[in-house]
Amino acid sequence: MKPSPLLIRLLLIACACALAVSAARIWWPAAAGLLTSIWWLGFWVLALASLLDFATGRHNRGLGGRRQLPGNLALGVEQRIGLTLVNSGARPLSLLVTDQLPAQLRAQGLPLAIQLQPQQEIAADYSATPVRRGLAVFGQVEALVNSPWNLWQNKVLLGDAQQIKVYPNFLGISSLQALSTEQTLRFLGVHQQQRRGEGLDFRQLREYRKGDSQRQVDWRASARMQKLISREYQDERDQEIIFLLDCGRRMRARDGDLSHFDHALNALLLSAYVAIRQGDAVGLQCFAGSQSRLPPVKGEGGINLLLNHVYDLHSGTAHSDYTAAAEQLLARQQRRALVILLTNVRDEDSEDLTSAVAQLSRHHLVMVACLRERVLDQVQDQPIVDFDSALLNSAGRDFARRRGRLLQQLRARNTILADALPSQMHLSLVESYWQLKRSGKL
Repeated sequence: MKPSPLLIRLLLIACACALAVSAARIWWPAAAGLLTSIWWLGFWVLALASLLDFATGRHNRGLGGRRQLPGNLALGVEQRIGLTLVNSGARPLSLLVTDQLPAQLRAQGLPLAIQLQPQQEIAADYSATPVRRGLAVFGQVEALVNSPWNLWQNKVLLGDAQQIKVYPNFLGISSLQALSTEQTLRFLGVHQQQRRGEGLDFRQLREYRKGDSQRQVDWRASARMQKLISREYQDERDQEIIFLLDCGRRMRARDGDLSHFDHALNALLLSAYVAIRQGDAVGLQCFAGSQSRLPPVKGEGGINLLLNHVYDLHSGTAHSDYTAAAEQLLARQQRRALVILLTNVRDEDSEDLTSAVAQLSRHHLVMVACLRERVLDQVQDQPIVDFDSALLNSAGRDFARRRGRLLQQLRARNTILADALPSQMHLSLVESYWQLKRSGKL
């Protein structure tokens, strides 16, 4: 129990009155005796009321509560957290309710002021926005319960501790699950190149259409049906895509509210979802700090397995050793695959990165997904108004030129590149994968 704001205000008023009585003894002696008696009467009334209120308000029998959490939370997406409060006691309760939030969440709308009548149940909620991925652990619900005369407040803990996973937010894959692959790509704004009958895997027989090549005609089926029948093919399935994810210190740079690492995870998960929908298997290997690894998985449950594997991954402060990462992947991945390296490259990485790409290219098809820092574009676009801004602009242009030269070296080695701002990397990566799939290179 602790004094309520009302009791503290009354005590301050009593102190102020005591000073007034003391002043009256000097300036108005005739009335000092009466004022002193009135003050003592008020003081003992307040003291007695406080004691009675303390005795009746220290026990809050019948008060209960619980928290309702959603199935999971997504990074940066506001969610409503529900609270249910029950008063099965005999007296009305005035509550000030808050929640023991995990460090990963930022809440709005707390504390909640609630009035509970006897035998009443009330549902309330507040909004919470996750700012960090991982396992979020909630404590109990806290309630400050006012005594009957509101002179004291009793702190009560309600409900149980709970935990929930905060996942990356990758454009709401749940909203894409009901769409076909083509509809998904159109929804994302990915340009598709139309192609008929040029895939590698047989799909079905159908009637001949104008434009079909002669090699598509199935002559036995045509003779049997007494009309031209063509074979229809689809892009080859059962291929493997391995994401080589940089967890080094450069991925800690921020672009907006999210770090480069979070943007990379969003792009990884979205492109993995599209690949799994195409029948391919998707795997993951991390380097530079975390050594987490997931062998290639496929099927409808593959994206959930991948999501639960990466939701609590975070970038560290280690240096990104591309050569060591390539050697580890080559030792574990024997089957030819598309290796997608997700990183933030600098010109000083030239020798290490080109060596790693050369090693991987001997056995695999390699794509380097480069997260371009937005600040580079901003620095080059700023007007030059003084000597300092001229130096900053020149440094930014020199950095961009040297970075562009590294990317040109990678292109010269027939490396596929997806170079985009962090917020646009998911689109660039999906489009690059789709073009590879349609071209038959994968």
